[in-house]
Amino acid sequence: MVVEDHNFQRKALMHQIRGLGYGNLLEAQDGEEALAQCQHHRVDILFCDLRMPGMDGMALLRRLSLGGFRGGIVLCSALEDDVVDAVLRMSRAYGLQVLGRIEKPASPQQIAQLIGAWRPQQVCSQEEDGYHLTLDELRRALDQDQLLPWYQPKVGFHNGEWLGMEALARWQHPEYGLISPARFIPLAEHNGLIDPLTEVIIGKALRDGHLWEKTGLSLNLSMNLSTTSLIEGDLCNTLLSHCQRWSINPELITLEVTESAFVKDLGKSLEVLTRLRMHGFGLSIDDFGTGYSSMQQLALLPFTELKLDRSFVDRCYEDPSRLAIIESSIELARKLGLKSVAEGVEDEATWQLLAKLGCDQCQGFFSARPMPREELMGWHQGWQARLPALIRR
Repeated sequence: MVVEDHNFQRKALMHQIRGLGYGNLLEAQDGEEALAQCQHHRVDILFCDLRMPGMDGMALLRRLSLGGFRGGIVLCSALEDDVVDAVLRMSRAYGLQVLGRIEKPASPQQIAQLIGAWRPQQVCSQEEDGYHLTLDELRRALDQDQLLPWYQPKVGFHNGEWLGMEALARWQHPEYGLISPARFIPLAEHNGLIDPLTEVIIGKALRDGHLWEKTGLSLNLSMNLSTTSLIEGDLCNTLLSHCQRWSINPELITLEVTESAFVKDLGKSLEVLTRLRMHGFGLSIDDFGTGYSSMQQLALLPFTELKLDRSFVDRCYEDPSRLAIIESSIELARKLGLKSVAEGVEDEATWQLLAKLGCDQCQGFFSARPMPREELMGWHQGWQARLPALIRR
């Protein structure tokens, strides 16, 4: 597949690939169209432009990784080497198979060499696992109450205090067991089911929040919003209705949006996000730094939290460039009066470094993996036992 917004450049690259003897080609003008194509076709190699309107190449790569994409990636860009190198590192951190890069225009020899470097990854697909999720199954899951939230705790770097958690969708399938969102969120997004799915997770998460408040726990709850949920439907009233039903203060709710969610319709997004802030909901810019206009959106939209992307956070002490980005982002959040949250903290060295840099909150496997509601209190006891040695260092 060739993903390129410039019509002539897209057609020219496809012509070169056909000239090498490859006839089964797909094309897309932006990330959204590419994701839709990937839902219906197996893509072995994806040529990805980085600078595109709407969902750009970086956002597309992140979404491909969440969807379990196992094809090869070729980056197509005339951007500076350090920018493309950063995207290469990000892609590999996401677990994508990056074959290399080509500049525009590329030679047939270079294209042939990169295509020849591709090898199928020996990773089980849904079919190889013995099942393939269908749209009818997802509809039944919504009707039969098979979707539920799992929670990943967020803790403070300063003293390790349990501050909140992110609600993450899971599907308890009657035959296949627990299914991760990477398997079914793209299916929901491309078939008009993401809004009812989101509402189910919101309703159950706020019900759980009500139960925690009754036990004296006042924890912040974060939830993700999709592009569709943000610019279509009546999101604000839906959230307010659930908060009223479960007696939850909107100030305890943080809604996470990625850059690709609001570049599609900035005017509508600004209206919805501003209305949410007026009612007290917190707003987090998720995966900060992975889109070209993150800084612009941070200035335009009423965010309360900046969430550092895992591709920068994970083992950031090994890479001076990523470390500089982390330091600058934390300082930027501080100056703008935003909370900074590091996603993807997986070892103690990363924890200690981010704590030293003044990051506010940690979310990652080092402190806690996602878990069902019933396991949270047991996790908290174990976490408190770890804290004295961790904070003392």
